[in-house]
Amino acid sequence: MKKPIPKWVYVSSGVAGLIGLAALVWRLIVGIKITWLSSSVPWGAWVAFYIYFIGLSAGSFLFSTLIYVFGQKNVEKAGRLALLSAVFALVTGLAFVWMDLGHPWRFLNVFIHWNYTSVLAWESLFYIFYIVIVLLETWLLMRYDLAELRDRSTGWRKSFYQLVAAGTPTPRSSEEKQRLYRRSLRWAAILGAIGIPVAIGVHGGTGAIFAVVKARPYWYSPIFPIIFLVSALVSGAALMTFLYAFLGDRNDPEYKSIVQSLATWFILFLSIDLLLMLAEFLVGYYGGIPDHIKVLDAILFGPYWYVFWFGQMGLAVLVPILIYIFKRDSVFWLAVAGLSGVIGIISVRFNLVIPAFVTPPIPGLEHVFDNHPRLAFSYFPSPGEWVTSIGMIAFVIFLFTLAYGLLPMFEQNNEVGAS
Repeated sequence: MKKPIPKWVYVSSGVAGLIGLAALVWRLIVGIKITWLSSSVPWGAWVAFYIYFIGLSAGSFLFSTLIYVFGQKNVEKAGRLALLSAVFALVTGLAFVWMDLGHPWRFLNVFIHWNYTSVLAWESLFYIFYIVIVLLETWLLMRYDLAELRDRSTGWRKSFYQLVAAGTPTPRSSEEKQRLYRRSLRWAAILGAIGIPVAIGVHGGTGAIFAVVKARPYWYSPIFPIIFLVSALVSGAALMTFLYAFLGDRNDPEYKSIVQSLATWFILFLSIDLLLMLAEFLVGYYGGIPDHIKVLDAILFGPYWYVFWFGQMGLAVLVPILIYIFKRDSVFWLAVAGLSGVIGIISVRFNLVIPAFVTPPIPGLEHVFDNHPRLAFSYFPSPGEWVTSIGMIAFVIFLFTLAYGLLPMFEQNNEVGAS
């Protein structure tokens, strides 16, 4: 049975979302000058949030493939939640990168003036294929429940379910429904298998956008796309742990074991990510490349040291691991671990973007333009960036809660197994 979302979530996310939309309109009117970006630091909070949400989407989708492609039935009840999260996280990420463009309405140029040698051009194609696959897979898993809701509803809800059911006939019996749903599961497995390389292209391609920038030694590494992918799996598993602990049916006898299984996947991916991070720092320092070491020093001891030590190491690593070790039997604490991971990964994304820019490529260059803030090698998000970012996130959370309330998230999963 689907747990209703508290009204305060609707109200708070709706109000904050309206503020965010107003800030977005303000940004479209006055332009990029509402930010504190500069010629030296052209990418800031919006790009960090862009790669964060793209990773959250890819991670959620890849997590769903563990269920529908690789047969992890013990967490099947979180499958639809993972796909729905993937859709909304992708929309949020694309909204952030669109907002970051100097001329947002020129995004179509990537398709009109196609450049097959551009990583960004191929990445844009992957986005299109990816969202089609995720939406189609979500619809296949929900369509017979949507048809039943269409027949039981009245008024605007009936019209809504008629639209999203897209002519799906209502099963005449529970046996027929089970047979049809198993067929949908087979199609979902096929789409999920096709979607694996596409999802890898979506977030691995995002990492490749950074990895091919030769002028930034910190990014210029073949391991960067791999780091992006593993970090995406961490954030996706963390999100599923939190969401299912928060929204799952507490009366379900499998509820606690599902949350524990989700948390186990989260810690597994987190351990791999931690290993890659240690390798990145050890190789970077041992290699002795001055430009690379400067960026690593900026991350660990620079003006944003607290982002790494409190955000990345604290919230994203230590809190989840300690909770998993000492409070694994508590669903509440596992939910806290998942939420801590989801928030902490934001620090990882900021550390990927900002330190590489605030470190001058030529020693002493930061002193040449001391009198002009738009040329400075320093950055902190402006109030306008914070308002638009928080508001945009709140608005998407509001839309997610509406979709969660309307769509059948768990009903069929409780009736039919994946076999």
